[in-house]
Parts: sequence; C-alpha cells; structure tokens
Amino acid sequence: MDTQADEVPAARAAEALTLRASGAEPGSDQPAAPPEPLGQRGAAGPASTATAVPAGSASASAAAVPARRAFALVAGTLVTVALLRAPAAVHTGEGMNPGRARDVVLALARPLDRLTSTVGLDWPDERLNALFGHPAPGAGADPAASELATAASLVPPAAGPGTPPGAAAAGAGPTAAATPLTAPRVPTAGDPLRVLITGDSLTESLGPTIANTAPATVRAQTDTRYGTGLVRPDFFDWASHAREQVATRDPEVVVVALGANDAQGITMPNGQVLPAGSPGWVDEYRRRALVVLRIWADGGHRRVYWVSLPPARSSRMDGYFQQLNGAVADAVHQVLGAAFLDLGAQLSDHGHYSDYLRDAAGQSVLARTRDGVHYTLDGSRIVAAPVLARLASDFQLTPPSPRQAR
Repeated sequence: MDTQADEVPAARAAEALTLRASGAEPGSDQPAAPPEPLGQRGAAGPASTATAVPAGSASASAAAVPARRAFALVAGTLVTVALLRAPAAVHTGEGMNPGRARDVVLALARPLDRLTSTVGLDWPDERLNALFGHPAPGAGADPAASELATAASLVPPAAGPGTPPGAAAAGAGPTAAATPLTAPRVPTAGDPLRVLITGDSLTESLGPTIANTAPATVRAQTDTRYGTGLVRPDFFDWASHAREQVATRDPEVVVVALGANDAQGITMPNGQVLPAGSPGWVDEYRRRALVVLRIWADGGHRRVYWVSLPPARSSRMDGYFQQLNGAVADAVHQVLGAAFLDLGAQLSDHGHYSDYLRDAAGQSVLARTRDGVHYTLDGSRIVAAPVLARLASDFQLTPPSPRQAR
C-alpha cells in the first residue's frame, strides 16, 4: 500500500482548510493570518456589527453636542432659579440652626439677594408670595420695625437675673389683675370646639395627629410656620401673625409648639446683641412670649396651651431649650387663660434624652427623628395625648379611645 500517495491528498486538504479559515484563497500568495485570540473573536470579525468611531470624527462631535446642551440647560436653570428666588434662599438660611451649613447658605444667598433687589429681579418672588398670601422673606429686616420687638420693649423686665419661673407674675400689668376667666362652653358635634395648633416645624406632625385623634366635638386646624421663632422678628413676626390668626380663624383654643429655631442670639432694636443663654436673652424671650400669649389669650377669652420644648440630643441645644422653657413658663403665669404643658417626663427616659420612648400602651417606639429635636409620628402621638387630656378636662370632652388614638 502506497502510504505517501495517501498522505499527499490529506495534506492538501488540510492546507486548504487552513487557508479558508485565514481568509486566503487556495493557491494564492497571501500569507495566512495568525490565529485570532479567543477574547477578541466576534469583536471585530466579519460577523460583528460594531464599528469603532475615531475620537475626532464628526459623529463623535455630534454625540457630544446634546450632552453639552443638556449640561448648559441644567446649569442655566439653576442660575435662573438662584437669581429669581434669592430672597427665598435667604429666608431658608435664616431659619436654619446656627452652624457651618447656615453660614454657607447665607454667604451665598445674601449677595445674590442684594444683587437681585438692586436690578429688580426679585419681583417674581414677591408676586408668588403675594399670590399665596405669604409675607415677603426678609421683609422688615430692621428688628425695630417689627411689632414683636416693639411690644416686647414695653414689657417690664424680670425682677432680676435668676428670677425663678412665675416670680415675675406679680405686678406684671393688666393681665395679672384679677379678671374673671371666661367659662369654657361644652362643645358638641354640631358646634365643635375650634382649636388652632400653631408654631414652628414641631407642629408639622403634631397638628394633624391632634386633629385625627381628637373626638368629634373638636375641629382642629394647623398653621405651621417653618424655620420661625421669637428671636428673629425681622425674619417672621409672630406678633403680627398671631393677630392675623385670631382675626381670620377665630379659635377658641390655641395650642402652641414653638422655639426649636430660637437657640441663637437676639438682636435688639438698638443693635445690641443678647448672646444665646445669657440672662438678658432669657428675659427678652420671656417678654416676647408674653406679647404673643396676650394676643392669643385676649384677656382670658381664649385658652392657650403652650407645649414645652422637648429634650434635645445635643447637650448645648438642650441647655438652651431648658432656658426657653423656663422663660415661657414664667410668661404663661402672667397671662389669664394660658397654661404651660411641661412634657419633659413624657419625652425623656428618666430625664435623659432617648430616641425611643414608651407610648400609651407601654410599647417602646421610635419617638424622635434623626436630628434629635423633632418628633416622629409615634412621638407626636405621645405629645398629643396629654394635650387632648387637658382639653377633655377643661372642656368636658369625651377622650378618644386608645384604639382611636393609634
């Protein structure tokens, strides 16, 4: 058997297969291409539809144009909003707690506000505020122009530094006189008790919680003014707003939760700054609380329940809150029809701050938000319970059942 004759056709067949796989025609002088790496097979071969685009080609430039336009559109929108809403940015910054974030916001917003006011770009913000009935942010920037600061300057100072809460009630003026308190009526479902829950962001969840858990003989409304307080009447004047509230809403009861933004110094009408925590700061806060309390209570014709500030996670903030609570408690003692609801025991763990507290059923619930100041929904239920209990006691209401309170 001739083995060489058999090997020749086999060798030619193998050569033809190799040439065909490499893309060369049999019998041509084209060298065979090296084997294609497995990792690249299909990436740029005959079966692949992907086409590499050079970086400098026209198609690459066309693809980059929409991206640049989108970026320019976003940037232009942000700049436009910043210019047209600069007063609102200042408004937001003024309401922030003292710290680096507040300083940065105001450092950027205040120059923009001055610029837009000079060239007249603040008119959209003014029109929007007028449309929705909101006061213009930063209106009355002079503390002396505010009703609150002016009225507080007419209130006699406390007997002296360190005066305990309530000690200034003696000789406090007309409201301390023996005026008969208007007897509370007994509300009915047809003629429910008109309750207004108002204050800063502490009322955001507290107000709806009271409204949703109160008996049918109570009709509650909430008026929350975020970022406000009594130390900055140039930012928001609670005295003029309290007059507006009683005139337009005609409440029989006012529940107040206010002061979470007041851990900062007070600028007096004469330019003097009272540092936060100082005796003068505490006494000025008492006078300002007395002003708004007298407006709400109206000589005993309305009942006012001022809810204490909760314990704060920050020890520094908590110290300020305790001083503010003392100042308000002192002012409450001087106003007929007003009461101070000290909820320190309900909102602390044996006097210490705690995120988790016991609810009415004895269950441990997350009661405080991440900032260590505000309430969660469960925390608002803890606060609402003693408020509703006081209303039930004073106005002979049927308290809601524990199931309804949940």
